[in-house]
Amino acid sequence: MRSGSLEIHLGVEAEFRPARKAHPGILVGDLDALAERLAAAGTEVAWDENFPAYRRFHAFDNVGNRLEFMTPA
Repeated sequence: MRSGSLEIHLGVEAEFRPARKAHPGILVGDLDALAERLAAAGTEVAWDENFPAYRRFHAFDNVGNRLEFMTPA
């Protein structure tokens, strides 16, 4: 996955099972624009207001990995 100067490399294992709790947290500049883009592509966006210092949401990739996207409140 690549966006501008950021690259994230992911691999898949034959017996892979996504972690139930562990996940990366990714800081983004325009959280609302990203949420809109993901939703427009058919990805469910779940907003979470339980971390007062940040606005954030969670989404899942196509193999079930939980991803957290956030920006300072």
